[in-house]
Amino acid sequence: EGICTFGDAMATRELAGEEAYLKRMQLTALNSQNKYPVVRGDEVDSDSAYQGDIYGKGAIFMHTIRFVMGDELFFPTLKKLSTEPQYVYDNTVMTSDVEQLFSKSFGKSLEPLFKLYLYTTNKLEISIRQTGMDKYTIRLLNLDMALPLEIKTEEGIKKITVDKKGVSVTSKSFVQVDPRVFYLKKLIYE
Repeated sequence: EGICTFGDAMATRELAGEEAYLKRMQLTALNSQNKYPVVRGDEVDSDSAYQGDIYGKGAIFMHTIRFVMGDELFFPTLKKLSTEPQYVYDNTVMTSDVEQLFSKSFGKSLEPLFKLYLYTTNKLEISIRQTGMDKYTIRLLNLDMALPLEIKTEEGIKKITVDKKGVSVTSKSFVQVDPRVFYLKKLIYE
C-alpha cells in the first residue's frame, strides 16, 4: 500500500515536477500519525492492518530510501521489485525480501533503516548541538548506520553523510537539518 501511495506521488512528480512531488511528500510526512508500526506480524486482521500509516508512512519510507540510495540505484531496484517473477503476485514477498533486494542494489545493508521505519513507531532522532558561535555537531542518536542528510547553512543546502559519531558543521546562521523532509524525524536541539 505504501509503495502504491509512493507511486501516486511519482505521478505528481512526472506531471508537475520535482518541487510539486517534494511538497506532496512533505504534506504526507506532516500527516503521518505514526500510531502503529507498518509491519506488525501475522496476527493482525485486515481492519487493523489497513490503517492510515501503511499508506502515508509507507510512501515516506520509499521517499527516504530513494534519497538514501539515489535515483540511479533506487529506480532500477523499484522496477525489479515490480517486474521480476520472484517479486510479483505469484509469490509471497515478505518485507525482509524487499529489504534484501534494496540492500543488495545499494551495496550496504539497509536493514537498520527498515527496522526503524517499518517495525517501530520511532522516528529518526537527530541531535543538533551548538558547540561554538558558528559551529554545530550533528549526529544520529538511534540508528546504527550512516545516512545522507541535507543540512542548510548560510551557504545553502549541502548533502552530508552523518552517523552516531556526528559531523561538525560551520554556519553563521542557525543550521536546519533535512529542510526538504526526506525523513520522519525528531530533531533534538542543544
